[in-house]
Amino acid sequence: MMAGRELKPLAPQEALDWYLEHRVDDLRTATRRKHASALGTFIDWTEEVDVDNMNDISGRTLMKFKTWRKNNTGLNTLSLNGNLAILSVFLQFCEDIDAVHADLSERVPMPNVPPNEEVNEFVPESDEVEGIRSYFRRFEYASRQHVEFELIAEIGLRMGAVRAIDFDDFDPENRVIHLRHRPESREEYGTPLKNGSDGERIVNISDGLRAFIDDYIEYTRHEVVDKYGRKPLFTTPSGRPSTTTIRRDFYKMTRPCGYSNDCPHDRELSDCDATQNSSAAKCPSSFSTHPMRKWSIMHQLDEGVPKELLSDRVDVSVPVLDKHYDQRTEERKSRRRREALEANLTQYAMTDGGSPVNEDTKE
Repeated sequence: MMAGRELKPLAPQEALDWYLEHRVDDLRTATRRKHASALGTFIDWTEEVDVDNMNDISGRTLMKFKTWRKNNTGLNTLSLNGNLAILSVFLQFCEDIDAVHADLSERVPMPNVPPNEEVNEFVPESDEVEGIRSYFRRFEYASRQHVEFELIAEIGLRMGAVRAIDFDDFDPENRVIHLRHRPESREEYGTPLKNGSDGERIVNISDGLRAFIDDYIEYTRHEVVDKYGRKPLFTTPSGRPSTTTIRRDFYKMTRPCGYSNDCPHDRELSDCDATQNSSAAKCPSSFSTHPMRKWSIMHQLDEGVPKELLSDRVDVSVPVLDKHYDQRTEERKSRRRREALEANLTQYAMTDGGSPVNEDTKE
């Protein structure tokens, strides 16, 4: 905006309404909801501090908001950074419509994110994963929850991708699942993939996972259609499960007291709130789908799946995979590299006795 342009009065809520309408074509539904939530907090705060005109917002106002947001909402630095970045984009729009002073968006105080907050470190241990698998294969075989867990453990799908699978996307003959981006419309959330059409792909599955899905379809799946008139693969009695339902499934499944009848936190089960399904997330050992996705990616790397191939399979770039998903120790990575070298280079190959293989005498 050019210096000296006259500002036009605009109420904060009206500015937000204009912004969301302006972005309706270029933001996915889930992203637009995220922006509406983050900016809604800012609009509510302006009401509390009696700012009723966007013209009056200054750098000092933004500093006060950042301090309030940090002290009153429990956000970690990474989340706060993301919320303030959305605010900056909103203020750029307000500059374009002469609602705030020029370059105000550049004065949003962005916190420095400590390196230890850039990556969520939690990944379940392999014995936890195997314990959950063992329990469900024995006691809740081919339930929706069981097959959801097996699917994410084997492939590393995002929760939204699991929810998005339609019945006809499963191809048992070719042992593949087609992942398709179906956002429906501006007003309907649909079943989008995180990266839109770029996230569409065909993923290979094992014979074991195919058998789990086949048995789920035969014995457990409900014959229903969702509100879009489509047949989901994973169902509830009334249609397609929401992401909230799938997240709750995981919190319930991953409580140690549920799959092992043991509590690593020395709690009395009769007195523990987390034993109630509605409070399963309160268990310190329970986890949702994202840590399971990270475990799957690390497991596939350990099994020798090349990063370039895995990148396509789990729909994430190699740099992001390295930074946010590959949390193996350097020793663990080194062991995997040696195994690959021994399998592919003669000078690293070893006999069963531990001596290098002689290429001239090898049969």
